Amino acid sequence: MTANVLSRIFTIEIGDTPTLMFEAQSMREAQELCHEQWLKDDLAEAKSDGAPLWDGTAKLRARIARPDESAVFTEAKNNGQPFDGLMLVDLVKLDGGKTDEQPVDPGAFPPARSRNRPIKTNSPGEGRG
Repeated sequence: MTANVLSRIFTIEIGDTPTLMFEAQSMREAQELCHEQWLKDDLAEAKSDGAPLWDGTAKLRARIARPDESAVFTEAKNNGQPFDGLMLVDLVKLDGGKTDEQPVDPGAFPPARSRNRPIKTNSPGEGRG
């Protein structure tokens, strides 16, 4: 998704834990991302302290990012490589190393992602996408 003046930064919480951030045009668009199977698969595969980020049952909820979270997202976006896809910035430290994941196609929202692509793991505040 190409960011523009109308984009807002949103946070996805897993249960009550703020887990990752991204940009969307509206709350509805942000909530739709919570229902995407590729995201659920990524969250179930990603681990923090040896445990999956998502157990498959905890509620995924999008909300407008808080100012401190927005600052982390903006810093990660400004320090990363130019990117036209959906940039996901982790708020939790992920286990493992970085991968060479291909960006999500920036076409129509919601973006589609192949299940076969490895997830990119980063330190909190680093973008993945």
